[in-house]
Amino acid sequence: MRKFISVLVIISLLSGCGSQLSFSKISEKDVNRDIQSFIHDVKNENGAYLYFDNQKAIYVYLNGTNVKQGDKAVHFTEFNVEEEGDTLNIRYSNAETNDYSNQSLNYELLYKVNLDKKYENVKLFNNSEEVSYDVISGNQ
Repeated sequence: MRKFISVLVIISLLSGCGSQLSFSKISEKDVNRDIQSFIHDVKNENGAYLYFDNQKAIYVYLNGTNVKQGDKAVHFTEFNVEEEGDTLNIRYSNAETNDYSNQSLNYELLYKVNLDKKYENVKLFNNSEEVSYDVISGNQ
């Protein structure tokens, strides 16, 4: 009887360990060399960048650190992901400022999105408007 109960407990624990769609803000130093190299290659241009990592995760790099004199600086205020059928929607918001030295603003962000399944489309939205990625790379 103990073996039977033990097996039931193990099965119930394992069935609760399914992958879920989630995301987290991470540091560039916490990713592997391939992703660091990708970020290094695009770091000199502002934009939104997507890196696929073996169909298990994607990395979204948002860069607003490059400011031309006289232009406003871009900083990022929100980030979210949501599933819509076979489409993954990545949503972020940004704003502009003249305060270049404000260290509390996010001029550059890196997010890891843990995938729960394979998506047919990965759409990007900035301030609720659909936009294109500046560069898409990775390994499948």
